[in-house]
Amino acid sequence: MKIDIINKKILFLLQKDARMTYKEIAEELKRSETTVRDRIKAMEREGIIQGYTALIDKTALDLNFFAMILANPVASTDLDEITDRIKKVKNVLRVYQISGRHRLVIFMVAPSYKELKEIVKNQLLSIGIKDEEIVTVLEADREFISPLEIP
Repeated sequence: MKIDIINKKILFLLQKDARMTYKEIAEELKRSETTVRDRIKAMEREGIIQGYTALIDKTALDLNFFAMILANPVASTDLDEITDRIKKVKNVLRVYQISGRHRLVIFMVAPSYKELKEIVKNQLLSIGIKDEEIVTVLEADREFISPLEIP
C-alpha cells in the first residue's frame, strides 16, 4: 500500500487524537468523509494502523511504581518465544528486544517495589530470563506518545 501525503496527514492527526471522527479529519484535510474512511480502513487492513489506545493515569489505579527491567533470556535462541511470554505477564506495559549487555527491556508498573519484585520472581524468572536489573523511574510527569512526522 502506498502511503501518500494524504495518508501521512491522516496518520499524523490520528496520532495526535485517535478519537477524531472521519468528519473532523475530512474537514481538516478538505477531503470527503468517504475518502477519509476508506483510507483509514485500508490502512487498518494493511496493518499500518494497528489499533487505538487510551493513555491511563496509572497512579489513579494505585500503580505507583514504574520500572524498566533489563534482562537476558536463559537461552539466546528463545528470545522471540520469551518476548511473547513476557507480553502476557501481569502489569507489563511494553517489552523490547535490544542490543548490548542486556537483550530485553521490560516496562512494568506495580503498586509498590515489593509487589514488582514478586512479579519478577514468580512470573518473569520462571519464563526463562536471567541477569535481571530493575531500573526505577523516579519521576514521570505524564505518559504521552508523540505523533511521528512521517517523511
